[in-house]
Amino acid sequence: MNLRRDVGVEERNRTDQGNKAWEAPVAGDIFVDAEGDWFYQGNKIIREDILAFFCDHLECTADNAYSVVWEDQRCALMVDDTPFVITRVDRAASREGGRDLFMLAIKHVSPPEILDPESLWVGKDNVLYGRVRSGRFPARFSRPAYYQMAEWIQEDPVTGEFFLEINDERCPVRFRE
Repeated sequence: MNLRRDVGVEERNRTDQGNKAWEAPVAGDIFVDAEGDWFYQGNKIIREDILAFFCDHLECTADNAYSVVWEDQRCALMVDDTPFVITRVDRAASREGGRDLFMLAIKHVSPPEILDPESLWVGKDNVLYGRVRSGRFPARFSRPAYYQMAEWIQEDPVTGEFFLEINDERCPVRFRE
C-alpha cells in the first residue's frame, strides 16, 4: 500500500486541505463507524477502489484490534463496531444440489458472500452478527438486512431459543454480549 496515495475523501472536504498527498496515517487517523463508513482524519472515504483495497488487506487480532496491512506497512484502525456491515440478504438455491443458502451483500465488498448459518449471533442491543471473509471477521447486519434475516429466524415454542432452519437443519442463533 502506498500510504502517500489519495484515499478519495469527499470532494467538499478537500477544499480545506488543498490537494496535498495523503500523509502516512498514525493510529486513529482512519476510523470505521458502526454503519461501515470509513473516514480519514474525519473525512469520509468515498472511493470504492480504496475501500475495497482496505477490506482486502484487513487484519484482526484476537482482541479485535484492526489494521490494514500491505507489504511492510501496518496502519491501525479505530473501529466503532466492526468494519464489515451486511447490507442485504437473499435466500437462494445453490447451483450444485439445489440446497438453500443465504447470499450476503457486504458494504464495500464484492461479490456477495455465502452466509455460514452457524456463525449467527445476537449481541448488545439485539444487533445481529455473522462471520464473513471465510469466517475471519465478524460482520454487523444493517437494520434492513436484520429485518430480511428475521423473516427466516424462528423461535422454538418449547425452549424459547431462536434458530435458523436451512436444508432441514436447525442452526441456533445465540446471544452474546
